Amino acid sequence: MQTLEWDNSLSVGVEEIDAQHRTWIDRFNKVVEAVSDRRGATEISKTLGFLVDYTEEHFGTEEARMAETGYPDMPAHRDRHDDIRLTLNGLVEDFREDGPTEELAGDVETFLGNWLIKHIREVDMKLGAFLAAQ
Repeated sequence: MQTLEWDNSLSVGVEEIDAQHRTWIDRFNKVVEAVSDRRGATEISKTLGFLVDYTEEHFGTEEARMAETGYPDMPAHRDRHDDIRLTLNGLVEDFREDGPTEELAGDVETFLGNWLIKHIREVDMKLGAFLAAQ
């Protein structure tokens, strides 16, 4: 399975959000490695749980900044956040039901990896530009 690497092309220009994205990528990589290596259920559950919690923290930060600044695309941006919340919860449920399967590993890599990079480059960049102009 392929992990993600942070590079400057992912910077939205807001240090707090960039730092959280770097942490999110690091945690994503830990989930990918844990599931790929079929580590123990406790370790995978703990890593997935942290990713879910950290995602909530990160989305909370972005959503608070959007609300504080009157970001005009906030409803659409929040809808994208809700989509990933559902996806993450589905992955956690799949893990609870079936354990660390190859299918779960592929889903983690595909859904989260593709979503994260696409979300940063297409959605968060707009937010970063708006915040920088404030």
